[in-house]
Amino acid sequence: MNGAPFALNGLDHVVLRVPDMAKALGFYVGVLGAVEERRIDKIGLVQLRVGKSLIDLIDLAKWVKEPRLSPETFNVDHICLRIEPFEEAQITRYLTAKGIDIHEKGERYGAEGSGPSVYIRDPFLNVVELKGPSIPKPMTEPVLKTARLTLRPIRMSDAHALFPIFSDRDTMQHWSHAPLIHIEEMQTRIAHNLPPQSKAGYSFAITRDGERALGWINFYNEHHGIAGLGYILAREHRGQGLVGEAVEAMLEHGFKTLKLHRVYLDIDPQNEASVAVAERAAFRREGIFRQAFFRDGEYLDSVFYAMLYEEWLAGHG
Repeated sequence: MNGAPFALNGLDHVVLRVPDMAKALGFYVGVLGAVEERRIDKIGLVQLRVGKSLIDLIDLAKWVKEPRLSPETFNVDHICLRIEPFEEAQITRYLTAKGIDIHEKGERYGAEGSGPSVYIRDPFLNVVELKGPSIPKPMTEPVLKTARLTLRPIRMSDAHALFPIFSDRDTMQHWSHAPLIHIEEMQTRIAHNLPPQSKAGYSFAITRDGERALGWINFYNEHHGIAGLGYILAREHRGQGLVGEAVEAMLEHGFKTLKLHRVYLDIDPQNEASVAVAERAAFRREGIFRQAFFRDGEYLDSVFYAMLYEEWLAGHG
């Protein structure tokens, strides 16, 4: 351990100065298959999506009279490393103790959206941006209503209501991760499920009237119309069929609005209540994945249930 108050999560983006934008796009898009995501013409910026990261191309013609590569116009403007957590005061103290100056800071756009950044230089004067998590975008729509529930978009303020649920050992015994210890962990988990880190319309607070969260239900790991569905409810509200009611609403939303093709449930086989929810909702049991996840020093099984769009439609058409 180096004592840093953060961990490196990966490469967020790299910024390249290019003397010929057409050739650059021909290579990165035409040859390598990057996807153009956005342009800011006034600064000559073209951003390309490369999986979870970005390549930013800066047109040198916007900045110098003769756009050619030279020691004065390094083709690499800077690299950006995604870090977490991002506590600016701690980062500043740590870098200062290491003799490293922060020469710029502020909110900047990255692969996950806008978030806080600090800029430093390596020993060779290359600029390195350290970027924190993107700033969550609060959502008010969509709202799903059932006979007894209102499912509204999750929000950062739900952390105080949800933390007691996610920190309860008995409640979390069937989950793939240990109970949370700090409310900051709950806040981070919520932020990861809000735009821009996650898609809008995927994560909802389970409420009676649209106010205090009694639980959480969300689609996750969506890819090509295939998504997992997870849910959790406070202990005092269980045994009333509320989770099943929320699941029905999410299935309708997922198949009709989000145009999902397949929704699956990943359940601890010992979680009899969750298995019952799956079977009452007409999910099909697909089988046991043996020792599929690791928790508390032990490999544990998962049972998978799934529903296809046509199966849902047959029962709700």
